[in-house]
Amino acid sequence: MRILEVNKFFHERRGAERHFLDVIDLLSSEGHRVAVFSMEHPKNLPSPLPTFLVSRAGFSDGDTGNAWHLIKGIGRLFWSFEARRTMRRALDEFRPDVVHVHNAYHQLPPSFLSVVRKRGIPVILTVHDYHSVSPDKDAYYDSVGTSFWRFLSVRKYTFAKRLLLTLRAYWDRFAGFYAKNVDAYVAPSLFVKETLVRAGIPERKISVIPHFVGTGVREGDMPVGPYALYAGSVSEDKNVAELVSLFGKIGYPLVLAGRGTMDIPEGKYVRYVGEKSYGELGTLLSGASFSVSASRLPETFGLSALEANAAGKPFFGYATGALSEVVEHGKTGWLARDEEDFVSAVRRFLADPGAFDDADMIRQKTSERFGREKYLEALIGLAEGCLEEKKRSSDR
Repeated sequence: MRILEVNKFFHERRGAERHFLDVIDLLSSEGHRVAVFSMEHPKNLPSPLPTFLVSRAGFSDGDTGNAWHLIKGIGRLFWSFEARRTMRRALDEFRPDVVHVHNAYHQLPPSFLSVVRKRGIPVILTVHDYHSVSPDKDAYYDSVGTSFWRFLSVRKYTFAKRLLLTLRAYWDRFAGFYAKNVDAYVAPSLFVKETLVRAGIPERKISVIPHFVGTGVREGDMPVGPYALYAGSVSEDKNVAELVSLFGKIGYPLVLAGRGTMDIPEGKYVRYVGEKSYGELGTLLSGASFSVSASRLPETFGLSALEANAAGKPFFGYATGALSEVVEHGKTGWLARDEEDFVSAVRRFLADPGAFDDADMIRQKTSERFGREKYLEALIGLAEGCLEEKKRSSDR
């Protein structure tokens, strides 16, 4: 099958990008023809695959220091003629059977989706966050729902940013980018599926296909000393400051690995090692005693928890979002109710690791539930179903 994989970034960044790159690797290794539609960026990975890129724009990785990138980024909240031209070229030259979209907004706006629909090519959207149903990509608010103007009163961001995101949400709905052009949604968890249904997405269009264990999770040389590992965005929205405070109470070394977008909290037990490649994270994880996060966001899946369990390490975090669908509470990790419960669970593990599953059992359970073959079968089956539905529609 010929599949065009779409994501706004074509380099290691956060969980969505890691999954995007893993999907490309998986499909290619199984004999499918894959091409990439993304954005120009100095960190983009070298690739032998056909690659179609729009010019750089946006609000991060130094883009705000470039006035033209910022201006283009604001414009791309709503539309991009360049993205539509580049997509036409991708469709002409690569001739995909299916277009599989991951994160396509802001830097890579969804205005190109109608170009795909007019060619009669199915569009599958994997939902990594709440952008398609909410002004805020990090959360869906039942109190806001489809009355996006209510987001203006949510205590988050500046008012100017909330206003811009609210206008963008209304524009997406008016233009019908998702409602008219997406044939099927991939929800990585039941939690996400239920959220999409509440937001008005027809249940028949949603398939639950959990993420899988990627090839980047592998063991390497052991780093020095026992430590807990936080691997992810070192940012305020991920509640990293609270995590550092908790480990000060526990009195155990904590290593922070990831792209920093905040002042790194200082503490006797914390060490920040910066942004790491996928393979380097695997090495850090192999040396860790366990993996942690203090995020209270409604996580759509919990890739860091999956990666920890794949390496045989328990994961400790808060009971939020879809994490309960990844972590087997009390066995492959612990999902705490509050700070006291978090601290107590970590101390219990440090005192008696045998209270949880051992490393081999954690690896086995993770492999059985989140194997590459299971994901591939589900994704290709969904793609084939979309193609068949397109064919039936054209025959009517």
